[in-house]
Amino acid sequence: MPTTDEGMTGTILVCDGCGRSRRTSATGLFAWDLLWLQADQAGWTGSDRPLGPHYCTVCVDNE
Repeated sequence: MPTTDEGMTGTILVCDGCGRSRRTSATGLFAWDLLWLQADQAGWTGSDRPLGPHYCTVCVDNE
């Protein structure tokens, strides 16, 4: 289970443009799918795969 420097566990999505991140406390087989679904609905763009690239709404709006 991934653990961040802050000691929190979960799944993290990081913007390849600015480093902004989204997190879900979910772990396991479907954690990435859940996180990407939430990010996509919030306006993030990019690949639906964990390796990316991924871009947050701030970076998308600045294109």
